Amino acid sequence: MTSHRLSLLTAVAVAAAVPLACPAIAQGLPPQTSAITSPVPSAETVTIHAKITAINPATRSVTLSGATGNSVTVKAGPVVDLSNLKVGDRVNAKYYRSVAFLIAGPNAPVPEDEIAAIAARGAHTPGGDVVELIRVSATVVGIDLPAHSIDTVDPSGGAVRTIVVTDPARIALLSELKLGDTITTVVSQAIAVSIQPASTSWF
Repeated sequence: MTSHRLSLLTAVAVAAAVPLACPAIAQGLPPQTSAITSPVPSAETVTIHAKITAINPATRSVTLSGATGNSVTVKAGPVVDLSNLKVGDRVNAKYYRSVAFLIAGPNAPVPEDEIAAIAARGAHTPGGDVVELIRVSATVVGIDLPAHSIDTVDPSGGAVRTIVVTDPARIALLSELKLGDTITTVVSQAIAVSIQPASTSWF
């Protein structure tokens, strides 16, 4: 069972990426009609075997719990048929981890206008699925420098989120964090591109 990981610290460098909107004259192709912005890295995919512990059809959110008890809540993408799934099902799921497009330093505030600007951008997976960006404030409860990851939890309670740093420019910030620090980020939702009933169960 792969532990769920949300990449919250990917951040500013990605948010400032230059749109690919230049005409490809040499190849005889027409100019692109829209900029490519806010991508979720394809490397941030996870395949897990889990049990469904909650489904919310209204929001298309699905909570998956692994053999070790760790859980992740994902938003089912448009190709996922929720009518074939129910609480208690053992499934094999593939989802894109959350990716951060903004991060504040330890216990540092972020200007509200900057948060609003980033959150309004939207994001997409390499497969073209649109991913909503949301604001997250969390307390650091675990740090794994070799794995470039931290564990966080909502100060008011809730599941632990494992955050993977994918932007090399932000990895250096991990050494500045300590347990109990509060970070504020704008992150993409974790989005499932496949949730299929498992033919056999591992737990």
